[in-house]
Amino acid sequence: MTRVVVVLSVALILSGCVGKMPVLQKRSFDFKSTALFRQPCDANVPLEEYEIALNRCNTKRLLRMIDTFLTIQEADVSQGVSGDTLTDVRQKGFTIYIDEDRKIRRPNTRVLYGSEALAAVGMAVSPPPLQKPEEIKAYADFMGQHYAEEYVERDMTQAADRFCLNTRDSLDVGEDRVFAIVWREGRVFKRIIKGGPINNPKQQRALLVCPGDFILDTLTGAVGTGIKALSPIK
Repeated sequence: MTRVVVVLSVALILSGCVGKMPVLQKRSFDFKSTALFRQPCDANVPLEEYEIALNRCNTKRLLRMIDTFLTIQEADVSQGVSGDTLTDVRQKGFTIYIDEDRKIRRPNTRVLYGSEALAAVGMAVSPPPLQKPEEIKAYADFMGQHYAEEYVERDMTQAADRFCLNTRDSLDVGEDRVFAIVWREGRVFKRIIKGGPINNPKQQRALLVCPGDFILDTLTGAVGTGIKALSPIK
């Protein structure tokens, strides 16, 4: 009788595995924000599936940030558009400093100059052959006219399930964006949004392989045989 109970228990566990019952789940969060465009949040509203207290209402704030960013005007000589100034951009809500004295840097922001500023908007520039001092100075002056700011907004969740120890299903979902603005001679030369929404499901084979139907059928057959052996003979 004891043998049949043990086999039956093992068969039930294995059938749960074959039925893809999760035995382990892990969630990790990668959240970075400049804290710009922060919206008030209703504490009484339950958290969404991939929300935590730290990133509550981040999506709503990010949509507003994107809409405002797209109103920044780039310079276009052919159309007679000079481009927004640094003050114009500040009035639209984008600033890398928290205080007026420009001593406290806003989190998740970056300042770039020269070739690094151009590279931030995908315009990497290699210096031409320079030999004369006046050529070197002219190139340095030209690159010195470029100033850039980057604003990082990341709200990523990774949910990982290990089903029956044989596969690892994971999902990377959320927003990963970098807002970059380049000024040339004090006017917006280029502004772009890098990255975007991410929904990336993946499945990987794990180290331990779950038993297949053959073992399950063998065990359930053994259980059936054991039960018949214990049944009273009619």
